[in-house]
Amino acid sequence: MDVYLIRHAEAVEREVFGDRPDEDRPLTDAGRAQAERLATALPARGALIQRLFISPTVRTRQTAEPLVAAWRLAGEAVIEADELAPEGKCRKVARRVNKQPAAVVGLVGHRPDLNELAAWLIGDKLAQIALDKGGVALIRLPDNELEK
Repeated sequence: MDVYLIRHAEAVEREVFGDRPDEDRPLTDAGRAQAERLATALPARGALIQRLFISPTVRTRQTAEPLVAAWRLAGEAVIEADELAPEGKCRKVARRVNKQPAAVVGLVGHRPDLNELAAWLIGDKLAQIALDKGGVALIRLPDNELEK
C-alpha cells in the first residue's frame, strides 16, 4: 500500500482568526495556491490516489478540493475521517483506512499528527519527521494494510 501523508496548506493564523473555532480556519490565498500546486504536482509525479481521507476541518477540506478534482474522486473514494482531526491517534487512523482499503491512499491532516503517523508507519516512533504546510510524504508499506 502506498500512503501519501498530506499536510494541509497554509491557513489563516490562529491569532488573526480570533475566538472562532480552530476547525473553521480557512486557507490563505497562498494556501489555496499551494493546494492547486499539489493537485498538479502529485499526479504529474505518478501519484494515483484511489481513496482520500480528510480531516473534518475547513483547511484540510480546502486543501483536498483540488486533489479530489485532479484525481476525479467521488463517492466512497472521498472520506471525511474524524480520526485525522487534530490530536488523532495512529491506531485509529490505521483502523479507519483498513476498513476501506485501497492500494494507494491519501491522508490530509495536521501537524504534529501526520509527523507522528509517519514515524509510526516506518516503525520508529522517535523519528524526527516534519511535514511543512502543504508538504507530502510517501510511505510504501509491504502489504495492503496500515496495521495488522
